[in-house]
Amino acid sequence: MVKAEDKKNISFSITGEDKIPAIEMVGAIQHIQNIIYHIGDYLHGTPNRPQRDFPQVVKDQCTLFIINLEMGSVIADMQIVDAQTGLPGMDGTYGERAISLTNEFIGALSDPDVSIDDLHNKIGNPHRVNKILKELHSMWPGTQSKSELTFKIGGNPEKRLKPDQRDVIQSLLHTPLHEYEKEVFGRVIEIRVDEKRKIRIDTPEGPIECHYTSDIEDAVREVIGELVTIRGMMIPSKGKFILSIDDEVSIDNVSQYHLKTMKKDGIDTNLIREVLIDIDFENDYFIASNDDLGLLSAKPKMKQVIEEIQEELAVLWQEYVAVEEDELTASGKSLRKKLILNTGM
Repeated sequence: MVKAEDKKNISFSITGEDKIPAIEMVGAIQHIQNIIYHIGDYLHGTPNRPQRDFPQVVKDQCTLFIINLEMGSVIADMQIVDAQTGLPGMDGTYGERAISLTNEFIGALSDPDVSIDDLHNKIGNPHRVNKILKELHSMWPGTQSKSELTFKIGGNPEKRLKPDQRDVIQSLLHTPLHEYEKEVFGRVIEIRVDEKRKIRIDTPEGPIECHYTSDIEDAVREVIGELVTIRGMMIPSKGKFILSIDDEVSIDNVSQYHLKTMKKDGIDTNLIREVLIDIDFENDYFIASNDDLGLLSAKPKMKQVIEEIQEELAVLWQEYVAVEEDELTASGKSLRKKLILNTGM
């Protein structure tokens, strides 16, 4: 059984040469750090970005610090200093989960028969998987390498990066990115009816664009200014994915958002059960509420209003669930039961 403290640890060793180039050691540290950041970023559900400008909350939870370094053949012990506490229903903190997934990735890539689908089953974002593969390919020793690289991650058994597998990783990198389904909720705020045919949607992730086909233009026009759920395909185009729809049934008028996370100190925590949030738009403000739990927020942007609702839910959780029940009044105990019932946690 892996000890709790070991879940935060990563160790690696570079052997095989009398003198290990410093750049090789620094490169290994930088690549494994970037992998941890990418996975932590994915776990937070943040959108892809062209540069490595990871959010501060990801850096706070997933930055590795060297706690021991032995020279000669390089042996480095590193650890994330993540003060976050894992909540019920989560398998550790974000940093610990990122380390665990890194171990799974390296384990999968040690199998000669690994497929791109195996990796997508671990991280359901092809673009993010591709970035992680690039980092792994850059640090993975090739058949002509004079040194060996071994990792021990999260208290799991050591894994040597087999040189023969570098070509396998390269072939996975060249696998064409496949389109995948995505559902978004938001308010349609703009439309273009020229040859580009696209709409702009204000969503909990921020504004996104969606392309549509000419045969559903009338249906698209009808939802301008409305709250909708759109189900479409994310199609690779010029190095990024674009949401695209071609059927009227892909658009539904809705007024409720399925909240899947709550936010505490800027950290998203997955809920076991989704919480329904009523959404309205009046006088240029989004109004989000759940009367049963006493949640209410009004903000000009969809992302802002959902983030405030997430924070309110986390505050209620800390005040009524993360305490001894005997400390609560009768009304407090009633709210506690509602919180547990609604979140499943």
